[in-house]
Amino acid sequence: MSLRSRNSILTNHLTCLIVAGLLCAVVPNGSAEEPDWIAPMRAVPTAGNGEPGVVLNIGDSITYSMAYFAPLQYLNDESLPPPVRESLATVNSHIKTECYRWKGSDKGNQGGQTAGWALQHIDRWIETLKPEVAIIMFGTNDIRRGSVEQHAQNLRQLVKRCLDRGVVVILNTIPPMQGFEKKVEQTVQAQRQIAHDLNVPLIDFYAHIMNRRPEDWNGTLPQFKDFDQWQVPTLISKDGVHLSNPDPWRKDFTEGGLSRNGNTLRNYLSLMAYAEVIDVVIEGEPPSFISTSLLGPQPSLQAEPARNVGRADSHDDSNGLPQQGWFPKAPPLPPPSGPAVRVQSVEKLYDAAEKMTPGGTILVAAGRYQMPRALQLNVNDITLRGASGKRTDVVLDFGKSQHHEGITISHCTGVTVADLTVENVRQNGIKINSNLGVDDVTIYNVVSHNVWQRHVKGPRVPDEDGQPAFVERCRIQYCLFYNDRAKRRGDEPWENENPRMGFNYVGGIDVMSAKEWIISDNVFTGIHGATGEARGGVFLWHNTTDCVIERNIFIDCDSGICLGNSSARGERRHANGCIVRNNFVVRCPENNILADHTRDCKIINNSVHDPQGPLGRLIRVVHDNDGLVVENNIFSGPRIAVETDDASITLRNNLIRSVGEYFVDAERGNLHLKSGATDAIRKAYPSPDVAVDIDRQPRGSTPDLGADQRSNVP
Repeated sequence: MSLRSRNSILTNHLTCLIVAGLLCAVVPNGSAEEPDWIAPMRAVPTAGNGEPGVVLNIGDSITYSMAYFAPLQYLNDESLPPPVRESLATVNSHIKTECYRWKGSDKGNQGGQTAGWALQHIDRWIETLKPEVAIIMFGTNDIRRGSVEQHAQNLRQLVKRCLDRGVVVILNTIPPMQGFEKKVEQTVQAQRQIAHDLNVPLIDFYAHIMNRRPEDWNGTLPQFKDFDQWQVPTLISKDGVHLSNPDPWRKDFTEGGLSRNGNTLRNYLSLMAYAEVIDVVIEGEPPSFISTSLLGPQPSLQAEPARNVGRADSHDDSNGLPQQGWFPKAPPLPPPSGPAVRVQSVEKLYDAAEKMTPGGTILVAAGRYQMPRALQLNVNDITLRGASGKRTDVVLDFGKSQHHEGITISHCTGVTVADLTVENVRQNGIKINSNLGVDDVTIYNVVSHNVWQRHVKGPRVPDEDGQPAFVERCRIQYCLFYNDRAKRRGDEPWENENPRMGFNYVGGIDVMSAKEWIISDNVFTGIHGATGEARGGVFLWHNTTDCVIERNIFIDCDSGICLGNSSARGERRHANGCIVRNNFVVRCPENNILADHTRDCKIINNSVHDPQGPLGRLIRVVHDNDGLVVENNIFSGPRIAVETDDASITLRNNLIRSVGEYFVDAERGNLHLKSGATDAIRKAYPSPDVAVDIDRQPRGSTPDLGADQRSNVP
């Protein structure tokens, strides 16, 4: 039995228990009840001479396109959600590689063609190509030129001819089409009936599209007028017929990609279905959740594993990280432009850090590096990065270090730390010594793990000649900050000696005197103090000015985003002109979002979910917050906490009640909106400060509440 099947069966069994039989029946041994097509399909290959691994994609221009099926050959399996990764491994171990790119009339597909055309050529294709499996989609051209009845007759004969000659068939329904909506519905019903009558597995492509985009599948709609033909962020392109292929979601097999790129959705469904046929029909293994909830007519959106691919799994099995497939993914950095030194030992790493010249790059080979002391970076414009670009390949382990800090940055500007892991640090994982002349630091695609004071720390910058001074223009992006457990006595020496904070002196990013920072596209999870009173995942204070906190995800921390605290005195505020937008914050009960001693800050279009939070602090506004704007947020829970009578505060157009049903998977932190989120979709006020959503999707003139833009209306 393959790894994919074992994992799929387990996933199926657990999922069925969770939803009490909604997805499929469960038989005593824990495997899924077999669909009707499995036994007949297992008998089909005995009637022919198909060659193992030969798959034929039969269809019109929607199949002939190089955007379909061919891209599967080049997927990076490390970035895929686990079920997709497992299915890809199954297919790659079986398929003849050349089949990925079989295009043309001699390979079963051609633009403008019909099922009748295929029926004329199917015998020759079977004879010359010897397919083991055929994936068939026709109907779009058939019904524009003729009747549904004639199409159904031709398609039925085509499928039957394949089966009679020993070719296993995976049948597809056609996508919706502008101007032919009713005729498409009739065609889809006929195609479902053919699959039922002939006992073949069915990808109900029409239903998968309509489940995701029932109102705005059509790229010809006015809201998409500013996009190029194939770049519309919905499933059908601007010609109303062919599948879209917008660049940002071409290889995104999370729900963000599956609901915004029509070719990605079809590639996903074909990959999963073909892998299932390989395992179940050809290898004779038991069916997985794919058979029972992804294949078949009219799959329920609630039953669709695609809605939870990469979300239902709290950990990525490949590396043990608390990683979900829909989390932000870091674009790769460009190659070094200046001198580069490659290191593969602890000694060489310290030596390179000491001797590197401005503009140089230290490329660290894969491995675990037991660090004996802090790693100091003190040279302008240098980069420290993992050589492979994969952040789990290089682990800097400070568990046995003589110092209490990991990487320290002092007396320099323009330093970048990227593509590596920092872990087991007693106090500060990455210390930006902002009081020692540091600016323009970038921390990119870094994992920070088990750090027991602050994952990133920037201390207060002293005033200069009586005027405030700052640490300026730093970027923290695409990082993962997490601890395996709550802090406790013995984790670090300072709180052992000063236990008045109850071993809650731990947090994510804690920076004072920051100016023009961007903190974006990061994930924070599991950062807890001993009694649930840890500092913020992001905590900005002491005159922080003009910073942006956006597109971050906070799941199960004590505190999420904190602008300030109660220590401010006089006219100077903790946070000035900062924007908090497009963040997901889930179950951070001490303070999901906090505004405390701020001036002219904006907290807009965030999604917060904490329905059981005992303190009711979906957002907490306390003390003076001159000019604070809290607008267009979803606060999913019983209440917010506004503990001030400051008349200059604007709280406007926020949804405040428990709406967990609005979200794709609130339990796992996925607060993307479902189509039924009626009190959120198109309910926000347009704002020039929020042009895109958490996935960088344009919001347009009638945006949605919260961080996710479901409606795609410019």
